[in-house]
Amino acid sequence: MAIKPKRTAQEIAARKRAMARALELNAERRKREEELTGLAADFLMTRELEADVHSALEKQIAALRAAAEAECVRLRQQGAAVVAVMVARGEGAGRIGQRLGVGVGEVRLLRDEAAERGGAGGGGSGRAAGGRDAGPSGRVPSVAGPVLRPPLGAQGAGEPGAGGPGPV
Repeated sequence: MAIKPKRTAQEIAARKRAMARALELNAERRKREEELTGLAADFLMTRELEADVHSALEKQIAALRAAAEAECVRLRQQGAAVVAVMVARGEGAGRIGQRLGVGVGEVRLLRDEAAERGGAGGGGSGRAAGGRDAGPSGRVPSVAGPVLRPPLGAQGAGEPGAGGPGPV
């Protein structure tokens, strides 16, 4: 039988110090891990908030696009009503297109859109689409503001039908 050597007081003290040091290091590691876990949670929270901000922004953009589209439709209908009044006054699509600076195809599309919506009635009654009266010059008053007149270069010396040569 082998005889176990006795542990000396120094060995026992060294082992206790080593165990205390190991416990201390483990506690520090645990504390560090908890701090890092908290920081990671903060980071993930910021990412989630960032995603929420982007989502809210996309909703606002969609709402703005829808509002802009509705306004464009309204303005196109208003332009179609102007074309319908010009057609009702006997103006041809070519001359209307020339006066407005758009192609004949677009004039016809606008005329057809106004007709589909029940635009200006035939016979030149002086009423524009929607039942509004045309002004003294035959222009339809605008809800959006004053009616823009064609540039000076787009007209001759006078209005067509008023003795002037009309658009060039």
